[in-house]
Amino acid sequence: MDGWVARWTWKGRKRVRLTAFDVGAWRVGDSPRLKDGAGRIDFLRDQMRNGLVHESMDSLVAFLYARRAAMEADAWRGYVADVLLRHPIRELLHRDPLTSRAFAKPQGYAGDATSIDMIYTMKYAAGVVDTIGDAAFRYNVDSPSARSIRNCRRRLAALIDETVRERSDARVLALGAGHLREIELMRTLGTAFVGEIVAVEQDEDALAVIEYAYAARGVRKLYVPTGRLLAGNHGLSGFDLVYAATMFNHLAQPSAATLCEQMFAMLNPGGRMLVANFVPDIADAGYLESYMAWQRIYRDEREMRTLIDGIPREQVADADLAFDGARNMIYLLVERQGAEELAESRQERLRERRIACRNELLRRITRRA
Repeated sequence: MDGWVARWTWKGRKRVRLTAFDVGAWRVGDSPRLKDGAGRIDFLRDQMRNGLVHESMDSLVAFLYARRAAMEADAWRGYVADVLLRHPIRELLHRDPLTSRAFAKPQGYAGDATSIDMIYTMKYAAGVVDTIGDAAFRYNVDSPSARSIRNCRRRLAALIDETVRERSDARVLALGAGHLREIELMRTLGTAFVGEIVAVEQDEDALAVIEYAYAARGVRKLYVPTGRLLAGNHGLSGFDLVYAATMFNHLAQPSAATLCEQMFAMLNPGGRMLVANFVPDIADAGYLESYMAWQRIYRDEREMRTLIDGIPREQVADADLAFDGARNMIYLLVERQGAEELAESRQERLRERRIACRNELLRRITRRA
């Protein structure tokens, strides 16, 4: 129904229908405060103060999603600045260490490596966080975006492992590496791996963490600003896997396409590159862009495909698009032509996976019968 965000509330642990008086706080009426949604946010602020943080966050995220979807980009930015960030609920939300760090941008951008670590571990650094802040943090590290970020970490580790199993001397390059936490999930590192992992970052604090945590594991750090990557002034080549998990969320289409071309040029014959990007209209986009000030550039399937338009087709052995399980993030995997034996090995593994999936399906059908 138009003008509604929720018709239920909580009293203790009981879910009850809103009274006629409560409903008035949610319905769009003649009052300017109701029309701009501030009355609804008043209600959610009071609910948070009463200890209903999770329920209030659910309603707030849904409300912000709907507002953002109904507005043009300029109108949405104005609404964030003029209404949302001036509302007293901001103080409650910024008690959450993740929300406050993203908004403050201590490294100059939201979603820095420390913020991503919070999402990976679902923990914040020692400090004074009250009950409301802790509950908001728990909610946000289990948001759709956060779950997809953790899933991306697992996908990266699995892809590196696959590359190392194919070649024990493989060379792997991580662009915009953050703290490179995916290598902690690797199963091949420290076994038969005699290759090299290179972590490229323009955040020198992140590179310092990588050196402290992973230099003993053979990881090499490299400071390269994004501008140098785009200009081709980097001297990087001869890699079997090149990936960028976060960079493309912050690059406009022309720059993103240029970086794709640069990544492809860094590959050995038979090498692969992976690009990850959030898709449009994820459920928590409104909250991220307002109270976290975490702006992203989202891409759909068509926009991801056009990123490789500048790569000569005869040099591409394969290109594939895939979504994560929640369809919040999309992955572009491109393989460079060459290394026929390697390509045959990959095709054989793919056939084996398909056979295993078919056999598992048949077993399930048999058990049900």
